[in-house]
Amino acid sequence: VEKYGEHLVERGGMKVTTTLDYQLQEYAQASLSAEISALEDLRVGNGAAVITHPKTGEILAMVGSRDYFDQEHDGNVNVTTRFRQPGSSIKPVNYATAFETGRLTPASVLLDVPSCFVVTGQPLYCPKNYDGAFHGPVQARFALGNSYNIPAVKTLAVNSIESMIATGSAMGITGWNDPTHYGLSLTLGGGEVRMIDMAVAFGVFANQGVKVPLQPILKVEDQGGAVLEEFNPQSMEERVNELNAAPHSASPENTSKPTRALSRETAYLISHILLDNNARSAAFGSSSQLVIPGKVVSVKTGTTNDLRDNWTIGFTPSFLVAVWVGNNDNTPMHPYLVSGITGAA
Repeated sequence: VEKYGEHLVERGGMKVTTTLDYQLQEYAQASLSAEISALEDLRVGNGAAVITHPKTGEILAMVGSRDYFDQEHDGNVNVTTRFRQPGSSIKPVNYATAFETGRLTPASVLLDVPSCFVVTGQPLYCPKNYDGAFHGPVQARFALGNSYNIPAVKTLAVNSIESMIATGSAMGITGWNDPTHYGLSLTLGGGEVRMIDMAVAFGVFANQGVKVPLQPILKVEDQGGAVLEEFNPQSMEERVNELNAAPHSASPENTSKPTRALSRETAYLISHILLDNNARSAAFGSSSQLVIPGKVVSVKTGTTNDLRDNWTIGFTPSFLVAVWVGNNDNTPMHPYLVSGITGAA
């Protein structure tokens, strides 16, 4: 409507071909609906999911709620385009900032001990880990893998809030406009994000550091069959491959084109930590929902402190899946979901 006007869209006989894979869309909808029904005892009322092809940005499936026609539970709301708190699923952006600037490596040791942070004009900020414990000296690899909060806050204090916001914006996060609106809790999910933006940002890791905008439409034709616009996935993938063949080349100004957001090295390190089952087994166990037998998948979970949002985002170079569960009216879910490996996972 924004591009062609209400009249042409409503009455012009246009033919619009989307990027959706119909079978995958149906499968995703059925899977999500069944899972939400199974989670009702945990006070989970709704869920959403988006599946993309990272190299082209094609949206292969988009499930905005458990049932579009269930208006009693806000079925007509598309949660994938709404701002929600991401919990710990945002931590990779923070650690990517530290790796990119050389402040940390995966082997850097962070002290997971009782810590309080002084922020001017605010009360002392003393974050806690989700398990209520402290784990002493931990390498950044294991701090991110096990999603410990205190090392993440220390990493953000080293980075600066402005630096993490700049990295997030370069990776595709929108809405983080004014750094003064955020504190050190930004790395624990204190800044709202959209699922579609998280798909772009995690796509940067999947694409060796290249950001590819999401693409929902393949072709638009008018009533007479004339092509008004057309998207070529193959040329987008070729451009991504070109950028990765020359990783330090300048990125185009056009926001519809792929751009380099992170170095290949940083993207590799984050992706490797997120697929390292050993790096997360202390928190999640060695055979959690995050392990897909026979496949190598990078994955990050996130649950907000108030138990209103529960996320899982997983990716390979070929596919990316982002899932959210929660309640549209923001009522908290059951504390059992705090581990992050039930619900969205």
